[in-house]
Amino acid sequence: MHPSVRQWLERSRRHAPLPERTVLELARTIQRWQQHPAGPTQAPRAIQKRGLRARDQLVRHNLALVGFTWRKQHSGLSPEDAATADALQEAALNLLRAAEKFDPTRSYRFSTYASFWIRRGLLRFCQRDRRCIAFPREQAALVLKAEQLSEERMRCNGIGPSLSWLAAQLSTRKQPIAPAQLEALIRSWNHTQTCSIEAFAF
Repeated sequence: MHPSVRQWLERSRRHAPLPERTVLELARTIQRWQQHPAGPTQAPRAIQKRGLRARDQLVRHNLALVGFTWRKQHSGLSPEDAATADALQEAALNLLRAAEKFDPTRSYRFSTYASFWIRRGLLRFCQRDRRCIAFPREQAALVLKAEQLSEERMRCNGIGPSLSWLAAQLSTRKQPIAPAQLEALIRSWNHTQTCSIEAFAF
């Protein structure tokens, strides 16, 4: 394992996961800051300070989820590659965004919501830095639209959509798309990258 990757993973495991009750308390504090009527940047300083502190604590104690997701995803991000540490850091930034956007009134857990954002960060890193061959523009647009719809669905419901639902949203009168066709398209997209498209939360 590359030293930078090992160091990143070791740092991420320094803080144990928090009890669910604590997670919800922190999430409520963050939400009061993020949803302040004046906006998060114009909220009273005390609310900003408490929100930032809660956000950083929530991220710090869930940082190990980044490494866990990377291993579970079986992506082409090799532990021997120094660039993998950059990918993990980008995924951690998405974890931070998840902490700011999480709605504690929903029925899903923060770890479920955060995992989606982490996978998205890893995928985006691969798309930007690890593309191998060209992909037809129209087909790429469909896959990226599927990603956007998946993200929006995750934000609202806490779980990703099914292939059937995505295919229905992407179909038009001139171009109907069957779930199997969409799945094949996503698989083809996967073959143009060195990491997996499994970061989609289907």
